[in-house]
Amino acid sequence: MRILTNKTLLFFLVVHFLVWSVLPLLRTNLPMDSIEALVWGWLCDWGTNKHPPLSGHMAYWFWVFWNQSFYAIYALSQICVLLGFVYIFKLACRFMDDEKAALSVMLLEGVIYYGYSAPEFNVNVVSLALWPITAYYFYRAVVKGNYIDWALTGIFAGLNLFNKYVSVLLLFSMFCFMLFDPKARQRFKQGGPYIAALVAALVIAPHVFWLYQHDFFTLSYFVDRGGKAGFEDFPLLRHIAYPLKFFGAQILFGLGACLIYLIGFRKAPKSKVHVSAFERRFLFWLGLAPVLMMGLISFIGGIKLKSMWGFPTLYMLGIGLLVYSPRLMTEAVRRRTVYATYGVMLLMAVAYGATVYFNKGDKMHLHPLEYAYQMKNAWEAETNGRPLKYVLGDVWWADNVALFAPSQPKPVIWGDPERNPWISMKDLLASGGLIVTTDPYMYGSIRQRLHTVTDPIPMEVIIRSPSGEVKFKTIFYGVYQGQ
Repeated sequence: MRILTNKTLLFFLVVHFLVWSVLPLLRTNLPMDSIEALVWGWLCDWGTNKHPPLSGHMAYWFWVFWNQSFYAIYALSQICVLLGFVYIFKLACRFMDDEKAALSVMLLEGVIYYGYSAPEFNVNVVSLALWPITAYYFYRAVVKGNYIDWALTGIFAGLNLFNKYVSVLLLFSMFCFMLFDPKARQRFKQGGPYIAALVAALVIAPHVFWLYQHDFFTLSYFVDRGGKAGFEDFPLLRHIAYPLKFFGAQILFGLGACLIYLIGFRKAPKSKVHVSAFERRFLFWLGLAPVLMMGLISFIGGIKLKSMWGFPTLYMLGIGLLVYSPRLMTEAVRRRTVYATYGVMLLMAVAYGATVYFNKGDKMHLHPLEYAYQMKNAWEAETNGRPLKYVLGDVWWADNVALFAPSQPKPVIWGDPERNPWISMKDLLASGGLIVTTDPYMYGSIRQRLHTVTDPIPMEVIIRSPSGEVKFKTIFYGVYQGQ
């Protein structure tokens, strides 16, 4: 592989992996999204209560294989990032020489999604690998017309959908590229695109069937995550403010890459880059178009988008900088870019480490075993030692009991049995369950829904930060008696 002969890039990949897989060990507990993914992998088959199930299966089986080590989850995140880097390099080599292709990857160290945010394993981190892999095989398939490449495109396009619904924008961008580029459009006359579509459909089919069985209820979560709250007095402002806020977040999160580029190439004379119209269209449709489509959806619908939805869309930022603002490559340019890359990595690592070290919040430093046993003992005290089979409450407090209590009770997120496809309502009614949340209103809504629920009991949970500070978090717990 060409990447193995590029020592600059190879060394960068090793350093990036070590920094961003070891630094999160400062945390006392896994991030919430990672905890949630583990629950999905443990309990779900072809769907979850939020997303398609791919990230959950990846997290859970990796965790089990490595003997339930927290480091395994952090390492898995960085494996996804490195896979993305490798395929971005392979894609960049189609537009520039190996040295510039390596630097186009290293520029991404300045994108917050690839460093500071990546230790939290979730669907977005998986997208960092799947988007560039899909784009790479799609490029090869369109250029060569090889049926194997079309099949690989279909596999990874299907896995993209099997990971997160928003990836449909990448697939739509691929279709638009083929529609508007004369060379790519000729491939519609051949069997390749239809093979890719069929393979992708087969990959996603089990999840689609699962959605049908469960009345497509997870799609409502996807829709609800973007909302129209705010600007009640001036609703038209939503159509301007929300897309601007989304675009602003993506620009802010990519500034580090632009900074590395400016430091590295600031004194380099301009050069010409030989990129065909076909390649420029490819870079636009698969690089820039997905994030523009998100903004357009927000503009038309007045929908508030989560900034994290832009997670995988900046994967071509480094390639774009070197293609659309080309500079002459010299040894001094390469050296400055490398130094700037590690400088930005250091700054982000220090910021991340300080945030974790001095943070006193439960989302970082709740001791999961201590807390889970505390809740197990509280349940047994209230029920005369009855086995704990279900825990009801919000994601963080219920899932930590589910994963780390010795009986491994199944979580009932939000206390709503209808939104937890892994539970048996009949068994929940017979067994009852522990309710735990920090939100008295959630406790009240659970009580209203299930009726035979005891009064909430306040409990102080100790949170200890690595800096030695101690904080007490008040939670409310009680017992659902069942019927």
